[in-house]
Amino acid sequence: MKTAFNLTKYIWQLVILAAVIFPVVTAQANPIELPEKSIKPEISFLIGFAILLEVICVWFILRRSLRPRFFILWLIGMHLITYPAFLGLLWLLQSMRPAFAVAIGEGLVVVVEGLTIYGICWLMAPANSPLPRPTIARCWLASFVGNVCSAVAFPILLTMFKMIERSGSG
Repeated sequence: MKTAFNLTKYIWQLVILAAVIFPVVTAQANPIELPEKSIKPEISFLIGFAILLEVICVWFILRRSLRPRFFILWLIGMHLITYPAFLGLLWLLQSMRPAFAVAIGEGLVVVVEGLTIYGICWLMAPANSPLPRPTIARCWLASFVGNVCSAVAFPILLTMFKMIERSGSG
């Protein structure tokens, strides 16, 4: 009976994942305004670097708490859901002022990522550890700090990239 319950649980998780990803994929949203050319690998690198910075901040804040093995990989995997969901939300809020849309999107991302981190730490971490389990408030704090670091780092990295690109072509 327990196996059937676990199977049902995983099926529901896949259904929720599909419900989150499908509308985002069809939205084709992108908050980065670029000229009429495709996204360069450099922009993808900058986005990846900003997400990695966020992951490191979350790991650093929760380093003295109970975490699952490969916690960094869990956090990176979480962004495979939250980043497209953020883009989809921005697309849905495109009629608003961009600053408000991004603030609402980032706020929801902090809440969802905090809850996801909490769930990962409580459900996937080994039970036989002397470390305390993180509280929901600590997970939200880690998510908030990580997202702030990521949001601050991306425009700085983009500006540095543009400066390097201009100096190399001139």
